[in-house]
Amino acid sequence: MKKTVSWLLMGMLALSTLVGCSGGGKQADSKEKKLDVVWFSDGKEGESFVKLADEYMKEHPDIKINLIEVPYSDLESKIKNMINGKEAPAIARLTNLGPFQNQLVDLGEYVSNKDEFVNSFGEGLKFVFDDKVLAAPMDVTANGLIYNKTAFDKAGVSVPQSEDEVWTWDEWKEAMKTVMEKGGCKYGLVYDKSPQRFTTLLYQSGGGLLNPELNGSDFNTPENKHAIQFFKDLHDEGIIPSSVWLGSENPNNLFRTGQVAMHFSGSWMIANYKDQITDFEWGVTYLPKEATRSSVPGGKYLAAFKNTGVEKEAAEFIEWISKPENNAKYCEENSYLSQVKGNESLNYAFGKEFFDIFSKELAATSSRPGAEWGYQAMTGGVQGDLRDKLVDVLAGKLTVDQYAEEMDGVINEKLKELKEQ
Repeated sequence: MKKTVSWLLMGMLALSTLVGCSGGGKQADSKEKKLDVVWFSDGKEGESFVKLADEYMKEHPDIKINLIEVPYSDLESKIKNMINGKEAPAIARLTNLGPFQNQLVDLGEYVSNKDEFVNSFGEGLKFVFDDKVLAAPMDVTANGLIYNKTAFDKAGVSVPQSEDEVWTWDEWKEAMKTVMEKGGCKYGLVYDKSPQRFTTLLYQSGGGLLNPELNGSDFNTPENKHAIQFFKDLHDEGIIPSSVWLGSENPNNLFRTGQVAMHFSGSWMIANYKDQITDFEWGVTYLPKEATRSSVPGGKYLAAFKNTGVEKEAAEFIEWISKPENNAKYCEENSYLSQVKGNESLNYAFGKEFFDIFSKELAATSSRPGAEWGYQAMTGGVQGDLRDKLVDVLAGKLTVDQYAEEMDGVINEKLKELKEQ
């Protein structure tokens, strides 16, 4: 009996010690610093992160990294609850900095050299706001064109082989029509029902969402109207099936049938199609251009939170994992593009040549798409209208002019609301 009580007391003492050292809030002074990391995974990213964290802890025995995995749907509420309970995580993997912008550490105050750290990243995700480095891009995605190589070969149509051969919109359209006629495809293109994906056309046309100061709408312009009309024409002429944007059909499923010449999607589809498509050959080619070349970046960040007592340690870990050699391991294992300079061409197990094209698309993209979509409090508030009103244009319920005018009002109203907050 005494032995049982003794073991019980020892267990209680051990538990109280762990609770006293637990992450979140201000940590008590101790030799070991604990970094709680709130994390979500789409695939095996968590495993890759843990391997890197283990490397870091071997190099820094005074640091303990604790992964707290949550479903993506619970990510925002989990972090908010931790902050409200004064147990903010040291670090989190985020897709949207907007909801936490005031709670994030300025990494520039802690990294070894702020300017060098900022300049170690190329164009893509926006992570510097008002001269504050609020996060580091962990991985990045790009919009691009996947094509049915078997159908193109049958039709005798060649896709651009270099950036010097990039199609204009008219050339792109003619190529798709030819593959429909001679390559056995019912449709020329499936296009993800996504506001982010659609705006690629706006940027290629020389348009966009906001003025350079990001404080006013720049939607009602001839450039945007040209892009909107082009997108509508592709639907009206049957090059894009109405079943996706005017219905609920999955564009991935349609492309996999082999009846579609091209899929306008994102770099993540490379890993998906690797195992999903076995009946025909497929590949990736360059996006077309109109006034200019453009993609639109997406992806995930690592950010550190204030009021944890380990701000410095969190920033130092983010700086370490953002080094080219460490970021490369993560991106290669998970089939992601990297925004870290020097990692433009990585050694992926599959599809290296495809990822290289997506990477070149990002390199050819101006800072405008990343800045506008990086203003996530704004884009998050208007993207539903951006998509739904565009559907009304495709259905003939709104004219192109009406859509441009209405979106101008929606964007300005959202900006006004954000200014008053």
